[in-house]
Amino acid sequence: MLLVYRNVLLVLMGWILLGCVAPQWQPTTGGEVAPRSSLKRVGYLVNVQANPTHTHIGTTALTNFTKTYPFAWNVPQYMEQQLATHLQQIGGVEAVNLRTQGLLPHEINGLLKQVNGVWMVASGKAEVYNKLTQRLGLSAVVIVNQAQKRAFKDCGMLGCKEITVKGYGVLSQSFINTNNFYSATPFFAHIYTLKPLGSLDRYLTKINQDSDMTLVASSVGSKVKPNKIGFLYPERFNEWTEKEFRPFLAPVQLYIQRMSELIATVIRDWL
Repeated sequence: MLLVYRNVLLVLMGWILLGCVAPQWQPTTGGEVAPRSSLKRVGYLVNVQANPTHTHIGTTALTNFTKTYPFAWNVPQYMEQQLATHLQQIGGVEAVNLRTQGLLPHEINGLLKQVNGVWMVASGKAEVYNKLTQRLGLSAVVIVNQAQKRAFKDCGMLGCKEITVKGYGVLSQSFINTNNFYSATPFFAHIYTLKPLGSLDRYLTKINQDSDMTLVASSVGSKVKPNKIGFLYPERFNEWTEKEFRPFLAPVQLYIQRMSELIATVIRDWL
C-alpha cells in the first residue's frame, strides 16, 4: 500500500512541475509558430529597385534625362540588413523579413485605413492581416517604398518649381556652366501597428515629408570642387562608369542607416 501511495505522489509531483514550465513557442494554424507573449515580432518589407539611377535636370527640359545603371549596389539587401539589425537591437523584438514569408508589397501597402478617426483593416486585406497576426504572430509591420519624391524647391526670378526624383543614386542639376550633385533618396516608410490597429507614420516626418535632399558635390564646368565623397567629374556625362558612379553609394547607405535607426526608435517607443 505504501508503494502505491508513493507512485501516486510521484505522478502528481510530475504533473505539477510540468505545469510550471511554460513553453517558449505555441503552435498556431498553418503549421507555423507564434512567439511567447514576452517577445514581440515586427515584420519588415523593402520595396525598392535593384539598381541606381542618375536623374539630370538640365538648363532646359530638352536636356533632362533619367538613366538607370546595372551596377550591383545591392541596396534592397542592404536596407533589409539595416532594418533587421536596428529592430533586433530593441530588447525583446524579433525582426521578420516578410519577403521570405512570401508576402508582396501590394499586400502590405494600404493594409489599414482610418475611417472617422478609427483604424480598421482595409477592404480585401483581411486574409493578409490574419496571416500577419495569427500565423506569423506580428505586432507591427514596416514597409519602405521607393516612389517619386521632392528633392528640393528651385526658386529664381520666374518663381519656384519643385525638383523631383524617382530613382535613388544621384540627382544632378545644371545651370549655365555649374552643376550641383545631390544624393537621391526617394524613400517612404510606413509603420502599421496590428494589435491595436493603427499607424506610426506621424513620427516618420523626417523620412516622408518634403525636405531637401543632400547636396554632396558641385562643379564649374568639368572641374569638381573638393567634396567629402571623393567624386570626380565623369568622362562622359551621359555614360558614367561604375567607378565614377560609386562615390554616391556612401551617402545613400548613410541615409538608409539613419532611416532604419529612426524606424527602430519609433517602434521601441511604441512598445
